[in-house]
Amino acid sequence: MPTPSPQATAIVALARALRAEALGCRQRRVLLVSGEVGWCERQALAVLATLPGLATTWLSARASPPQAEPLGAARKLLGGELALLVYDAHGGFDPDAFGAATGALIGGGLLLLLTPPLAEWSTLTDPQTARLAPWPHPPQPGGRFIARLARVLASDPALVHIDQSQHPAHWPQPDTPAPAPAPPPAPDAEGAASADQARAIEAVLRVARGRAHRPLVLSAHRGRGKSAALGIAARRLLAEAEDYRILVTAPNRGAAATLLGHAGSHPGLDFVAPADLLDRHPAADLVLVDEAAAIPAPLLEGLLHRYPRLVFAATVHGYEGTGRGFELRFRDALERHTPGWRLERLEQPIRWAAHDPLETLGFRALLLDAAIPAIDPPSSTTLAGITCERLDRDTLAGDETTLGALFGLLVQAHYQTRPADLRMLLDGPGVRVYACRLAGRVVATLIASAEGGIDDPALRAAIFEGRRRPRGHLLPQTLSAHAGLAEAPALRALRVVRIATHPALRRHGLGARLLTTLQAAARAEGLDLVGTSFGATPGLLAFWRHQGWRLAQVGTSRNAASGEHAVVLLAACSAAGERLATRAERRLGARIGVLLAGPLRALDPRIAAALLSALPPPSRNALEEDSAELHAFANAHRTLEASLAPLAGLTRVRLAETLRAGRITPDEAALLVACALQLHAPATLVERFSASGREALTEQLRMVTGRLLEAAMPGAGADKTTPRTP
Repeated sequence: MPTPSPQATAIVALARALRAEALGCRQRRVLLVSGEVGWCERQALAVLATLPGLATTWLSARASPPQAEPLGAARKLLGGELALLVYDAHGGFDPDAFGAATGALIGGGLLLLLTPPLAEWSTLTDPQTARLAPWPHPPQPGGRFIARLARVLASDPALVHIDQSQHPAHWPQPDTPAPAPAPPPAPDAEGAASADQARAIEAVLRVARGRAHRPLVLSAHRGRGKSAALGIAARRLLAEAEDYRILVTAPNRGAAATLLGHAGSHPGLDFVAPADLLDRHPAADLVLVDEAAAIPAPLLEGLLHRYPRLVFAATVHGYEGTGRGFELRFRDALERHTPGWRLERLEQPIRWAAHDPLETLGFRALLLDAAIPAIDPPSSTTLAGITCERLDRDTLAGDETTLGALFGLLVQAHYQTRPADLRMLLDGPGVRVYACRLAGRVVATLIASAEGGIDDPALRAAIFEGRRRPRGHLLPQTLSAHAGLAEAPALRALRVVRIATHPALRRHGLGARLLTTLQAAARAEGLDLVGTSFGATPGLLAFWRHQGWRLAQVGTSRNAASGEHAVVLLAACSAAGERLATRAERRLGARIGVLLAGPLRALDPRIAAALLSALPPPSRNALEEDSAELHAFANAHRTLEASLAPLAGLTRVRLAETLRAGRITPDEAALLVACALQLHAPATLVERFSASGREALTEQLRMVTGRLLEAAMPGAGADKTTPRTP
């Protein structure tokens, strides 16, 4: 074996000292090794050779050394525990992977972070930027994100930095003697390792033993023991009753490993994937949902309908998604369906001791603790002082206050916001950042991305035919490949990627002002369209329709991230854009009936009704021919089955106007859509809409049909229709 170099010997001694120091205070320590790639790798291998037997992972986008795992393997570390982590950033820096992996390091653990020289890191090509770069952009230099990260690393007081360009005599020296290892916190008699965790366990037990339909949300940063609390509570409940049944769900089984490990093996405990819970609806006395922030909101809301006793655990902010945003967004569903729900926060760390340097570094580097500023209730004078502007990203990257407030808005508004989104807004090619300011503070923001302008006819044809899917360009590719608009990729567009407003200033028109600013900029540049794509909900559709944007496309399958059907809305900025938006809207209107009866048959009828309301109604000519049949159904005893075809036509023509006029409720509109367009069986409708039986359901449909008829034919009111016979 070759003799270690003096540099390697010095680094090994320092790493061993840091490891001992970390064990002594039960915190984590960070050793940053910067320099040429081969040199950094050799130093890390020397450290690993002198610290054998530790739970270790080496993450790298490069294939060297042999034990290195790809950055994507960081996903597997969720719920796991590491004592030593090597993160090689020479092959690119993935913020999500870094956040996931460092969260798996336990107290006493050591992070070896390998980077290029900090001063030049941001100028080097980073292969990880390929995910940010739309076609035809190649991978970019590290840019603003890496420059900021390098500043954060260089200024971190607890981080130990070894720089290849410095003589070892100038490197930090290990402290001696090393402190004795600190024992982990001793669990109490019930297994809780902190007072917070004990309260969380008792809260879970109250859900199981107390009144039904009072779900619990556990919210915490990583390492606070929320998953363990679920497992300990499950173990206690299963020990009390042999026939008790608990179902555990999470984004994947690995994410529930800590929970399942603390619960132990028991015939009454099973893991079930979230979608399977809804599809199969297996019986359970209690359902535990771990890492809920990474599960689509519609699936979680579906669980509220199906199970009376639920506990949701969510990470406040991290790779898994943002628990703070989850909490705010899911709160509406909880208030609607289970107003007796409760929130329990865990603050005290368990996996490591308080004031952990690596946690502090992660918060700063990835803005994991980004928060929105406190805002007093606005007055008319306050609102008049709000300004909108496009932000310069070079300036933004150096303004920690503005950047933190802006990212905090994204976190609280979009619960799937991840560390990678910070890199996107700082470095994404063609990305624009707009903001509204109040007294200098960011209180609303809009992120947009340039798309389209694909001049190559062969590539456009390949997109239309489904043979090519170049990176990025979501709007034009969706409109071409799925909406049948082959010309869409040639047009130049701006896509709204995110829009968020401070909670205290919502419903005061800030979102509309940002959109107006964006559209004015697009017109001034000679662009054709502005557009957006998002998971459809009635509220979001209403907001965008209120801005005058037009519905252009509905996805026929659920989006993997949101669990919702994606929609595309457009606003024209040129004559060519107007022609495309009009054509898209018209084509979707002609197809929506077939879609609702086919691939969208399982779509929530409330969303289906909102989609119909967003589209221009078809011609009214057919209503005159169907008038007699419709009146016979509404006011006499004509059967539902015999009336379905004319009822479908009436729904398409009159639903939007009748709903806007307040003559029917959103639930009544949803019932009509589910019955006449999605063609659900009466038994399904009775269950979904809580009717007392088929007869009551039919009576409700007759009544709603009558209201649509009154709107459709003002001269044919109730006094002029065939009276109901007993």
